[in-house]
Amino acid sequence: MSTSLLYHAFGIRGYRYTRTDYQGGQVIFTIRQGPETCRCSACGARDVRPRGCVTRRFRSLPIAGRSTFVVLPIPRVECSACGRVRQVEVPFVDPRRSYTRPFERYALELSRRMTIRDVALHLGVGWDVIKEIQKRDLARRFGAVPK
Repeated sequence: MSTSLLYHAFGIRGYRYTRTDYQGGQVIFTIRQGPETCRCSACGARDVRPRGCVTRRFRSLPIAGRSTFVVLPIPRVECSACGRVRQVEVPFVDPRRSYTRPFERYALELSRRMTIRDVALHLGVGWDVIKEIQKRDLARRFGAVPK
């Protein structure tokens, strides 16, 4: 497999494909970010030094009824410009989320035709995850509702 599937099917750009694992009916893609593409998430500077990494696992679009995950070691960097130590941004995931943006779009599309419970069962997540996706979409489209 190459990065082509990750790019065209999952919208993951700028990462290197490492391997695919099949565990318990799940497909797990492992990818890496090259050090030349790391930037400070606070100021955007390119002059950064590595300070370790944190491995995260993101739920992605299912393939043939199987749950799919993307595993990414997210680099922590120290910025020479602003002096902060932060994780680099992951462009295909919203901050503090455990699923990719294509997964979120797919869940919203299913929500237009199915109940929250049915979508959650189909995707293998809790109903609260689907409800939170719907709430964020409504807030994004209509703004905060005044009290």
